[in-house]
Amino acid sequence: MRSKKLLAAITLTLICALTLVCFAGCAQDGKSAYQIAVDNGFEGTEAEWLESLKGSDGSDGADGEDSTITVQDLFDAYAETHPGATMDDFLDAYLDFEYTQGFENIAGKVIKSGVAITASSRFSSSLGSGVIYKLDGETAYIITNYHVVYDQYSRGIASDIHVYIYNRYSGDDAIAARFLGGSSDYDIAILEATGEVFADSDLTEAAKVDTGTPQLGEICIAVGTPEEMQFSVTQGIVSTQSEYIYTNVLGNMAQTSRVRVFRTDTALNSGNSGGGVFNSDGELIGIANAKSSESDVDNICYAIPAIIAVNIADNVIETGGSKFVLGVTLSNNGETTTVYDSESGEIRTVETVAVSGINSGSVCEGVLQTGDILTSIVLIRGGEVVESCTIERVFNATEFLLKARVGDTVRINYTRGGAEANAEFAVDALTDL
Repeated sequence: MRSKKLLAAITLTLICALTLVCFAGCAQDGKSAYQIAVDNGFEGTEAEWLESLKGSDGSDGADGEDSTITVQDLFDAYAETHPGATMDDFLDAYLDFEYTQGFENIAGKVIKSGVAITASSRFSSSLGSGVIYKLDGETAYIITNYHVVYDQYSRGIASDIHVYIYNRYSGDDAIAARFLGGSSDYDIAILEATGEVFADSDLTEAAKVDTGTPQLGEICIAVGTPEEMQFSVTQGIVSTQSEYIYTNVLGNMAQTSRVRVFRTDTALNSGNSGGGVFNSDGELIGIANAKSSESDVDNICYAIPAIIAVNIADNVIETGGSKFVLGVTLSNNGETTTVYDSESGEIRTVETVAVSGINSGSVCEGVLQTGDILTSIVLIRGGEVVESCTIERVFNATEFLLKARVGDTVRINYTRGGAEANAEFAVDALTDL
């Protein structure tokens, strides 16, 4: 993770060593450290200046007497051209280095956003996991899987839902929760729970959410309560960035859902469903939801991308659970390429997303045509552009439209016959998630 560390108390030896490394490796605006030293009275070449930072016995700063330029000198010179600057400002501007937190540090942080969930009705009960998405005083909004709280026997949401926070997992610690909304098609449910513990404990919400595409080989840390055990964390990597699995959340084979997921080899077991999956920066990247149960298959598990989970969570919290539908069928026409970014090392798939069908009576009827190629979607609220999305995959459009609210305007940018065009649609009606 790229981070900047500001240390209140640190030896001159460490500061000098890091400064030498980082000034050489980081492009910063303004003068170099050597230029600042010259401005501060140093005479000589840059090599001589670097040598002057060493002690006379060859150990950096061992005696300190031969170091003619100190960090304080550099800061004083910086402050002359940046009135009011503090030492922290100086270090923040010029000291930059790679720092990767250990697995134990990340696990210790993200596990405090995890909850265990029990859902029961008259004839059945289930155990799953969840992640605290938002904390508002004594109220917590929790993301989990729809199948964790749905009772297939009564064909409805479980009548009795409770959550348990980390390290409080006995009957007396149960906190009543209610189902706010969600979508069986996406296998995401949002719960609301209220209790003093949410305000008085060291619980944390999933403060960081990475809504980008998980990268191949990226670290995955899953938090949950597998097999009715205590809270646990497991680690693996992202195996595929995006694929689809078929789920039968409602217990009706006629209502099988096609759910977009990414694949991971992180160990997930019964009870992990609904728990958070985090990367090595502690960012939420997904919600665990399934694994392959084939006897000859190992380590094939699945998680719903964070962008779907948080878009649904915000939608449910703000609207109760409704979406804007264009009423078109999109496809990639088999035109798919793989793009590699040499600077970031990231790989992404890019599709040509075209309209392949238009529903009768939809808002797009008579506006878009079969064969139109969608390039981007823009969300306009109160006359101002609030967000936009480049359409590189078929799923980009439907997932982005989860953000639309009544009163918004959605602008579709597309090409037709090689010519650019756009169309705007007023969001005046929504359908259930």
